[in-house]
Amino acid sequence: MKSSQFVLAASTFACAAAYAHGEGAEQTAPAIVEITGSAANRDARRDDTAGKIVINREEIVRYGDTNVLDTLKRLPGVTVNGGVAQLRGLGAGYTQILLNGERAPAGFSLDSLSPESIERIEIARAATADSSTNAIAGTINIILKRATPQGQREWKAGLGHSSGMAEGKASLNMSDRDGKFSYSLSANASRNTFRRPVTTTESGRDRTGASLFMHALRGGDFGSFNAFNLGPRLNWQLDNGDMLSWQSFIYANRLHYGSPYVTDYLSGAHVIDPLNDSTTYSTRLNGRTDLNWIRKLGNSAKLDARIGLDAANYATELGQRSTSAAGAASQDRFVDGLSRDRAIRSTGKYTGQSDGGHAFGLGWEASVGRNTSDRNQFDFSAPATPERYHADLSRLALYAQDEWAIDSQWSIYLGGRWEGIHTTIGGSSLADIANRSSVFSPIMHGLYKFPGNSGSQLRLALTRTYKAPDATQLVPRRVTTINNSASNPDTIGNPGLRPELATGLDAAYEYYWAKGALLSMSVAVRHIDNVTVQQLSESAGRWLIRPENAGRADVRNIELESRFPLQTVWAQGPAMDVRLSLSRNWSTVRAVPGPDNRLAEQIPLSGTAGVDYKFSTWTMGGTYTFNSARRVQVSSTQSSYASVRRDMELYGLWKVNQTSQLRLSVWNFLHQDWVTDRTYTSAQGTRNTHSVQPGKVWVRAMWEARF
Repeated sequence: MKSSQFVLAASTFACAAAYAHGEGAEQTAPAIVEITGSAANRDARRDDTAGKIVINREEIVRYGDTNVLDTLKRLPGVTVNGGVAQLRGLGAGYTQILLNGERAPAGFSLDSLSPESIERIEIARAATADSSTNAIAGTINIILKRATPQGQREWKAGLGHSSGMAEGKASLNMSDRDGKFSYSLSANASRNTFRRPVTTTESGRDRTGASLFMHALRGGDFGSFNAFNLGPRLNWQLDNGDMLSWQSFIYANRLHYGSPYVTDYLSGAHVIDPLNDSTTYSTRLNGRTDLNWIRKLGNSAKLDARIGLDAANYATELGQRSTSAAGAASQDRFVDGLSRDRAIRSTGKYTGQSDGGHAFGLGWEASVGRNTSDRNQFDFSAPATPERYHADLSRLALYAQDEWAIDSQWSIYLGGRWEGIHTTIGGSSLADIANRSSVFSPIMHGLYKFPGNSGSQLRLALTRTYKAPDATQLVPRRVTTINNSASNPDTIGNPGLRPELATGLDAAYEYYWAKGALLSMSVAVRHIDNVTVQQLSESAGRWLIRPENAGRADVRNIELESRFPLQTVWAQGPAMDVRLSLSRNWSTVRAVPGPDNRLAEQIPLSGTAGVDYKFSTWTMGGTYTFNSARRVQVSSTQSSYASVRRDMELYGLWKVNQTSQLRLSVWNFLHQDWVTDRTYTSAQGTRNTHSVQPGKVWVRAMWEARF
């Protein structure tokens, strides 16, 4: 492929040029002494012009979570909804997820990542030029574990239990250093079994409000999930001061998922197929590997260049069977599929400093990838229908930035980033369709620190960001449903989707009033063009939903956060750390009639409250999280509702001796039920689907030991 040759050639040329430049610089430049101690103690959130929240490893592993999604939901300004991490209450592609500062590989899911594999988490509410601006709501950057200054070996094993569900987990973390060579290795394995009952009621009324039908669905889902991930990293400090590192991440899982349900006739018309059963077996194997070279140049400049490969295979086997009230099989379907992703990536960043307090940077990001998807469908009453689709995706980004420390009070960041995306989609029954788009994003951040040691400061940011369509939204392949209806439609992609474009303004006040104490208030506004909405239509007796660009949306947000040691406000109080956060979100999609015409099922109000208490050999704490109920007008005919979520989590850590400790945690202590509604309204009447999933308490125990 010419594009992949360009990526390789460009990165090779840049590295070679830097090496030659560095050789010359070493002959003439004076020796530079680097002081690293102050950098280690630097508070990035307080001092960076483009502010970000940094979550350290101690806080990440505190509750003994089995996946990083459970960790994220306790962080300020972050909510988790349906397995998706959200900032400003927005998921569905509005919140960008990065892995080591780069786009996560195809098929990557946050629930595949164990907290033990993570060194830190960075949350940026406003974009910067050196990371993708495909981040309207913000960016969550997950940095995988690296080698520690001194050797470390640790293993963990734990069990969890809830009504009808169980889990087991084991992990190993190793790192060491030998002169200029260091390494780290993280390995994690887990197994989960689950059985989750769900009660669903379907009802219909005519335009006068008279009942047409009512059905009750009894069922739920059950199955097992096995996962394994491995993260090795090797580092070499070269004689000339350069750093060479190799890091990989390998992830595999196996899922067995069953979803049987029976529809009971209560009143009105009978359903066509009252007995339905769906079974899925899937296997996923993901891999990412990177080679990173940091070349030190003259006058404190350096080039950080990286080349990487991604590969992923995802195989599925799906069986669906529907039986009529008379006992006849109306549908007996088997589908097997195989999806393969391959990509090559190159990134580079040149940074330097100049007189007058300027720290500048130039960089590129380029990638070329292909997804191929094979699907074979077998129906008992029809011949097999094989399908093949492919999607070729090329990305190129160029950026420049300058952070200027004007004086001890003022600093400003200016950046510009151009990103281009070219997608070609085709298949056995589809001619190639090309989709090309590009976005230029000017970005500005400002930081003002009040005079003296007051600890008060102001932030301001102006950004241009976007949301690119997901590949699955572009493929015009129809996915059919059992018992098709307006509340359970078929789905299809739209190859003509355009990126959503957003102009944003962020402002924040921060007050660092004591050591470890913070009070912060931030506000944000986003104006989004080409917003994507789901259009529902009916043809030949079947309902279909398709994404479409539909004008403008407006997003507003206020966030409050405070964290402090209790003894800063109560001198005789216990040695307790307090964490509080509150987020209020609004959005309006102008093409959808109100009220409740929110964007992407945005959560209007969320908050957290947590405490951590250390005494003797014990550390204890808890976190309360709250997500308000939300009703969303999805389109002129569709609406949805999700109930309030209140979660309480508790943990205790007992240090048995210098090398061993026991961690206990309780999750979903309030065992609150999860209630959802979907409603379709037309001139003929309404159709409603109401579901209730019972909440269950989880108890976990984990033994941790260093050796």
